[in-house]
Amino acid sequence: MTSATSALYEPLIERDLDAIDAAVRAFRTEHSTDELFLAVTRFAVLAFAPTMHAKHALLACLAVHDVGVTDEWLIECARYIAASRLPWSEPPMLDPPQVDAPLPLDELRAARTEGNRLRGERWLASNLETAGEALLEEAQGLDAMLVVRGALRLAELLGEKGRYAALRVAVWELVTNKEGAPGEPLEVLVARAAEERGSIEAVHAVFVKAAENDGTNRTSHPSYLSHSSHRPPAPYRLARDYAHTLIAHALAPQIPNAEILLAAVHQNRENGPDFEEWSFA
Repeated sequence: MTSATSALYEPLIERDLDAIDAAVRAFRTEHSTDELFLAVTRFAVLAFAPTMHAKHALLACLAVHDVGVTDEWLIECARYIAASRLPWSEPPMLDPPQVDAPLPLDELRAARTEGNRLRGERWLASNLETAGEALLEEAQGLDAMLVVRGALRLAELLGEKGRYAALRVAVWELVTNKEGAPGEPLEVLVARAAEERGSIEAVHAVFVKAAENDGTNRTSHPSYLSHSSHRPPAPYRLARDYAHTLIAHALAPQIPNAEILLAAVHQNRENGPDFEEWSFA
């Protein structure tokens, strides 16, 4: 880790939100915006925990990649990651544990049954190059598909050094999140989200269904700006609405009647409950 990266991470580790803007600006004097994206997103992966805010902080990084990376958006992502980060009880790991031979898929399934994250990580370490398809298969029909698909995309974006850490997120989500995916068609879920004025639960169901319907494991996402007349919002405090407004804009090209969903999430962000105070554990 470079000294510039260490300086960037210090306020995120300390959850010193007031110092993040200056830390990002300092990092940018030596590095590009793309390098800043990688640094912030790697921290989000390493700081991942199975909480609503931590999951959405990670998905916010991916959404920023899709709507258009800017320093201002990455400052807000960094703030959200720091605010939602649980204190680490173990050192963050970029590299997999040593495993002598590939473990069968039954090991991952047993880990899910037991709720044993470490057992799932050992399976991942032994199948790192081929784990993606199995993780997607295990996530079918589950709420976990949203995070699993996001983790697989991030594994490609972060490169070989970040692959294990990103896929570890998918394993953790499968082990801890046993909720089923919504059974209704995406169009019905979008209509419900509009009826409920962009409620967190209704919009989350849309996101999960969109992830379930996305049959490709893409290594990159086409620019949002080139696929829709809707422009993403100006950067805002993402914890306010679990980053739903940002994520909805990123997913809009995959969602029917997206303008209805976008209107609903904007309405909720402007008039609904403010969840920012819940972002600190």
